[in-house]
Amino acid sequence: MQILPLFRPYLSLLLLSVSGLSVTSCGGSSTENNPMAEAPLDEEIRYEAIRLTASRPTRELNLPGELESYYETDLYPRVSSYVKALHADIGDRVSQGQVLAELEAPELTANLTEAYSKVKAAEAVYGASKGTYQRVLRTSKTLGAISPVDLDAARTKAVSDSLAVVAANAHYSSVQQLVSYLKITAPFTGVITDRRLSPGAFVGPGGQNGVPILKIKQLDRLRLRIAVPEAYLSDIRRGNPVRFTVRSFPHQTFTGRISRVANSVRPETRSELVEIDFQNKGGKLKPGMFASARLPVSASGEGSLYVPKSAVVSTMERTFVIKVVNGKAVRTTVQKGDDAAGQTQVFGEVKPGEIILKTASEELTDGTSVTIQVVNG
Repeated sequence: MQILPLFRPYLSLLLLSVSGLSVTSCGGSSTENNPMAEAPLDEEIRYEAIRLTASRPTRELNLPGELESYYETDLYPRVSSYVKALHADIGDRVSQGQVLAELEAPELTANLTEAYSKVKAAEAVYGASKGTYQRVLRTSKTLGAISPVDLDAARTKAVSDSLAVVAANAHYSSVQQLVSYLKITAPFTGVITDRRLSPGAFVGPGGQNGVPILKIKQLDRLRLRIAVPEAYLSDIRRGNPVRFTVRSFPHQTFTGRISRVANSVRPETRSELVEIDFQNKGGKLKPGMFASARLPVSASGEGSLYVPKSAVVSTMERTFVIKVVNGKAVRTTVQKGDDAAGQTQVFGEVKPGEIILKTASEELTDGTSVTIQVVNG
């Protein structure tokens, strides 16, 4: 207890040293745990902006369309009959004139035989009357052997019988034509895409006349039908190339040419129907596929103002862009026009040379101070 006062000064120095180390250690850990403590809290935000320029862009008009076979038809029976045999089914490739189905109608066969008999009977009668007339004609050369009345009667009978032969042949041809309908042939080269009936079905008037026996479509040549808006009809010309894609082959582009233009604008859609022919070699594309066609069109008239789609904001009240005037944001009402390649045509109180924000936001109100960096649109 007597020595303690001697160490009291050293003890005070030791406590001060420990205290200093603690403060230094605490301060160091605080800086390490909060690296943003020394960063400025009011860092300036820069907005990307673009300068408006008038342009007359040449662009592609994307339009939906549907592929159709160049020819397609449903094959119906023309006479009342029974389906005897089918020689084609779904997916079969057939050639023009190929027999696809055979029908059976016994009464038509009987009518054909009867008509043929009538032709032969008429020919026999005509042969007899013709021979009689020729004999009477030779005999009439002997003065007083045949009266003129008998000669005229023989000639009239021969003419009448000849006309009966013509009528019998016409009837026979008509029945023969009906019998030929018992064989259904392919009207063009294509593929059978549907079969509705089977052998034994009764078809024709009074039967299943509302159902086609087969459906055939041409695959080696297709039509792409698209509706072009009225505003772009001046760019549509026969022979112009058209590129299109289909979902089944997303990485492949097909090319056809405008073959037909309807020359009539549909009032309900304000568009005109255009057909593009496509030679479908190998049958890669199928009728019924949806396609996305790209038509090259150019804006008409004077240059227009096009801005990035992100620069236009549409709300319930209005559509606007944000101009930058003297470092302040100014909401400016515009009307939207056409869209092309990520750009939107705008009309309103905007003009070339003015600066607008490349990406507008509803959060920026009128009069907000903004710092911008002008970039290429």
